[in-house]
Amino acid sequence: MIKVGIIGGGASGLFAACLLKYLSKQTGKDVEVIVLEKTDFAGKKLLLTGHGRCNITNNKDVRILKDGYHEAGNFMYPALKAFDPKMVIDFFESEMQMSTVEQENNRIFPASEKSSTVLEKMLNYIGAETIVTSFDCKDVVLRQGQVEVISKNNETRTFDKVILAMGGKSYPHTGSDGSSYKLAQKLGHTIEPLRASLASVDVSSKDRELTSNISGVSVEADASLFYDRRKQAKTHGDVLFTHRGLSGPAIYELSREIPLDIGSRDGWIEFDFLPNCRDEEVDLSLLAKIDEKPNRKLINLTGDYVPASLSQEIIKLSTNKADVTQIYAKDTDKSLRKAISTSLKHLKFHMESAPNIDTAYCTRGGVRLSEIDKETMASKLIDGVYIIGEMLDVDGISGGYNLQAGLSEAYVVSKNILG
Repeated sequence: MIKVGIIGGGASGLFAACLLKYLSKQTGKDVEVIVLEKTDFAGKKLLLTGHGRCNITNNKDVRILKDGYHEAGNFMYPALKAFDPKMVIDFFESEMQMSTVEQENNRIFPASEKSSTVLEKMLNYIGAETIVTSFDCKDVVLRQGQVEVISKNNETRTFDKVILAMGGKSYPHTGSDGSSYKLAQKLGHTIEPLRASLASVDVSSKDRELTSNISGVSVEADASLFYDRRKQAKTHGDVLFTHRGLSGPAIYELSREIPLDIGSRDGWIEFDFLPNCRDEEVDLSLLAKIDEKPNRKLINLTGDYVPASLSQEIIKLSTNKADVTQIYAKDTDKSLRKAISTSLKHLKFHMESAPNIDTAYCTRGGVRLSEIDKETMASKLIDGVYIIGEMLDVDGISGGYNLQAGLSEAYVVSKNILG
């Protein structure tokens, strides 16, 4: 009998419990698993994933998938190969009896499109007796070849192996409050600086008037991050305007690149709504449309390039007028035309602060990867201890990448523990 303690009942911890049970059946090895969760019930943050729909994986080839983990791609590759998206889908459908559906960009969801379905299936699979709630871990100690886990109430539990899956620093009310990093540091691990990843971005109070006016509007664009007087990162995708600023997949991807001190580094995000056209081509296109239909309203003409509400805001910016609904194409002089074409290619939104890590979907930073065995997720510093999930310095792009990482990590841990 191998006694395994899993510290943390979030997605990665529950995945590990499921996969230990699954592989135990496959190998005939006897294992006892206990999940120690600090809050009053397990899986709180899992319920938020995919906007409540739970995008469990992304059905891409592993060689492509690994590139979605930024600097951690090579670290993640062995685990992704060991338990790839097709194996994840088969595990949920065959073993967990949960139907899945594939949607745009290879994203895999439960057929119900409810995170609660995934959580319910996992809890039923591992059994209620496996989970101990309100156990707030304060220390992990090696003693005579075993691993002791001690709570803040001084309750001690002893295991042969321990998996640390205590989460990151985002959405602290779910238990993911950053205490995991303090414990890892206490155990000798190095913690890479923490910041928000997959987060919305608040813009300056001046620029917020525009985003608030078109809150809820989504548009596809190239999005570039600038600070220290140069372009630092670029992506392409959907952008969503909000009352406070910017959101959507393109913004989520850029958010991890925004430094904590962005307010003192003259930072902005710039949109190019016509990335396949050069600046002068956009200006010539506008000129041609103006000459062709001089009696057309300007907001409708510019609306050929971007949504109507955004078109109106661009013209407001270009004219400095509150009401632009009665401006016609024939009223457009060269300077106004140039201002509009510039906004279509270089619309800027300035930032006064970094994204809020408390409301980010993921944490960038965490336990330094060089201190973890990428084949097994075992700590290189503490015998019998493994670290998975958001505790590690691994963050993926949106689209099922982060849950896939947790599943693959949990699989290689479980396989290693069971020999």
